[in-house]
This record gives sequence, structure tokens and C-alpha cells, in this order.
Amino acid sequence: MTPRILFSAALLIASLAQFSCSEAPPPEPEAPVDLPPPKPKPGDMVLIPAGEFMMGTDNIAKNSQGLEAPAHKVTMDKPYYIDVYEVTNGQWIRFLTESGTKVESNWRPMYSIGKEDVPVTNLTLDDAKVYCEWAGRRLPTEAEWERAARGPENLSFPWGDTYDPSKSNTNDTSYHRPVDVGTFETDKSGYGVYDMMGNVQEWTSDRLRAYPKSKARNNDAFKSRFRLYALRGSSYAFKGVSMTLMTRSGYPAKAQYGTGFRCAKDAEEEASAEGAGEQ
Repeated sequence: MTPRILFSAALLIASLAQFSCSEAPPPEPEAPVDLPPPKPKPGDMVLIPAGEFMMGTDNIAKNSQGLEAPAHKVTMDKPYYIDVYEVTNGQWIRFLTESGTKVESNWRPMYSIGKEDVPVTNLTLDDAKVYCEWAGRRLPTEAEWERAARGPENLSFPWGDTYDPSKSNTNDTSYHRPVDVGTFETDKSGYGVYDMMGNVQEWTSDRLRAYPKSKARNNDAFKSRFRLYALRGSSYAFKGVSMTLMTRSGYPAKAQYGTGFRCAKDAEEEASAEGAGEQ
């Protein structure tokens, strides 16, 4: 076979190969992957709708003082925002740095480098209020806190109506200290609010007062001379089995052992701020 014939044959084979490649079917498109939504960041808020819910409970736990009784209907006339997480050390340090505020709380022993996402702890009521005001927010009321914690289904715990020691950071776990906010995905209410059952107890803006028709209305906790303020939620320091989302605690305003907080905000304030920005 002459060289010319060999060259022509090679050209023919190359042409056929190119044609074959160009006619190859396109690859199948990859199926879309449903990625989970990004997790909220410290400082993010969720909107809690207006409406009615049953606050408190008629099921008094053994050895309880009954401060959480009786169950009674509460109407939230307006929607509001509440922090997804408890206020963290990182947020607190930024507040102190930018505002120059001098605080009375002994929070520093509970903080060390690397714990920026752990809730700030050992705060007085006044210091919590000052932070919220600096952030353009406020402390939630007891009713706002409980509605956000119990979710649309008005549960006793963020995950249901039966206690499970593995689902929140109470003294029933192996931590025995505050942990990063949002660590327990199971300690998230139906509205998407984290750590309502564990981590740290949280200040509210309300004085601790007896519920309507409460059989415990003569309890010393409600007597005005003590001027106790309501804290809500369990914490790393308490046995969660003895508490629910309806449990109430009362501390003097200057108390600061294991106390943290989260902020709330009126929904119409948010709308007004957005409207002002558009003008």
C-alpha cells in the first residue's frame, strides 16, 4: 500500500472519529440538590404572629410552688419579633466596646477566648435592659417569651409534651455549662426560636405576679416587698425534668447567677424603620 493511500485512510478514520464525537448525546443534567437553609446568626430575629394562646398550665409538677398555674387564655394583639438566640458573649463585648457602657454584672468569669457564641451569663436586669436599648430593642414580656417558646402547637417542651434529657442543655446533660447558642437543634420552638428550654435562664421585662385566679397568689414570691422579676426557661444549672416551658422563676433585679437574656421588638417599629429608609 502506497504512502498516499495510507495517508488518505488516516484522514478518513480521523474524520469519522470527529463526526462520531460530535454526534455523542449530551450528558444528563445533574439533579438539583436541595440545600438546607442557612442557620440564623446571633442577632437575627423571627416574627411571632398575633393571636391567642393558652399561657401557664393546670398540670402542676410535684414539689412545684404552682407559680405557673392556672392555664389561662392570653391574646397577643400585635405581632412582634424575638431574637432567635440568647445574646452571646460576642454581641455583649461589641456592645461594651462600641458604647463604652460601664456595667455592674460579673459576666467576665464566665467568658474566655473562643466562647464568643456562648450566651453571656451572670447579668443583672438593668444591664440586660441597657443592652436591648442600645440594640434598638427591648426585653420580651413573659407572655411574649412563652408564646415564642411553646410555638404554634402550644407545647410543654420545644419538641413535644414529654421531657427528654438529651434534647436541651440542662443539668441532665454532661455539659454542666453554657454552650454555643443553637447547639441543640432539638431545643428549637415551632417558631424557630432556640434554647428556650436550656442553656441559661432569661430575664423578661415583667415583675413576677400571680396569674388570674391563681391558688398560689399568697406565695411570698408574689409579695411586693420582694420585688422579684420574672425569668423564664431552664438552664445548664437546673434539672430539666422538674421544669417545662411554663415554669416561672423570680429573682431580684440585681441577681445575676446564671442569668442571660434575649431581646424582642415591636413589629410595627420594624415597619416604620423600613418606611423611613425608603423616603
